[in-house]
Amino acid sequence: MQAALKINYAKIVFSLLGSIALSLIAYLDYLEANYLAFLITAGMTLTIIANALYLAVRRDKSQFMHTKWLFILILGGASALASTQDQGQNIYWIYFYAFAAMFLFPMKKALFLLFGYAPLALYLIFNFVPPLEQPQVIFTFITMSTVAIFLAVVKSRTNKLLEPLISKDLETGAHKEKFLRQALGTEITRAEREGTALTLMYFQLKPGYRTIKKTHTSFLQQVASAINEILRPFDQFYRLQQDGFAVILPHTTTSEAIIKANGMLKNISHSKHKKNIQLGLASLNVGDTADTLIFTAKQDCKYV
Repeated sequence: MQAALKINYAKIVFSLLGSIALSLIAYLDYLEANYLAFLITAGMTLTIIANALYLAVRRDKSQFMHTKWLFILILGGASALASTQDQGQNIYWIYFYAFAAMFLFPMKKALFLLFGYAPLALYLIFNFVPPLEQPQVIFTFITMSTVAIFLAVVKSRTNKLLEPLISKDLETGAHKEKFLRQALGTEITRAEREGTALTLMYFQLKPGYRTIKKTHTSFLQQVASAINEILRPFDQFYRLQQDGFAVILPHTTTSEAIIKANGMLKNISHSKHKKNIQLGLASLNVGDTADTLIFTAKQDCKYV
């Protein structure tokens, strides 16, 4: 199973658990006849469920790009609406905005959203919260926002520290290109010692080919899935600088590699982008190194 799919399954489970918790809160609000809070919580629940369903039924398992924006807009509008009711008794909704922004968006975009929301939060506090409670609410809002920013910084730094240790590309499940030469060198040494064949296969998109990022990623995931279905347990494949894949095929001659390549191409569903795929092969010869095999495979790339 590809790493990207595992991550999306985790997102589906997380979304379902979150929707269950929010639906229980919505039900309690309904029983207490707090219909405004019920509508707010129900709206966020439906948004999370929609995201989970989208991730479950989409073939490429890509993230629904509008869900996080819809959720943050609902939360921002709902917090403003709730705070105006019952003499500011529902002002606590403004505390969740910072955590939602930092959790859903990259740091710079989250900070922009938070600082953009701050004037609205202050307006709600000064106009709908009793004067004696205003300092406490402001302090709590600032504290919660600071904690959210701190956690976001910790998450960002942790991701940067862990990134060099992650060997696989999260979108496609392929190994990262920086590990290709080392692995290929190991296979060359093994093939020369055992006297067996070794072929390096390149699947590469047309140089300069680009499309909408979401479509581009989706098509690369289709190609990766097609490659993964054909690979044997000892074969390895690597993602190449966002635009292709290298496949190491031990115990495989050029003719056998061509048969495998045709099988991989058949596994790619019909797509107008399929015509942009280039295939290159390089078989191990005496004196070859990882660099020479990679160079030969690149030079051999042609449309299929």
